[in-house]
Amino acid sequence: MAEENWKERIKFMANKESTIKVKVDNIEIKYSLEDFKNNAEALGYEREVVAGALFNCKEKQISKIEFENRVKSFLGKKVE
Repeated sequence: MAEENWKERIKFMANKESTIKVKVDNIEIKYSLEDFKNNAEALGYEREVVAGALFNCKEKQISKIEFENRVKSFLGKKVE
């Protein structure tokens, strides 16, 4: 009886650990717009490109993925 209870606890703990790992993987760290502007060169962009990409951004903090999408969109626009 005690052995079955022990096995059930191990199964429960295994399921609990995998659930925790999934939740941690989905966390996106958000940075201030100023952080992106101040570190433009370290991110591989000129400061003017970053300023243009973040122009009219309503959020005060964005993730790196959102930042990359904004830069790609900005650089893909045609100049008239």
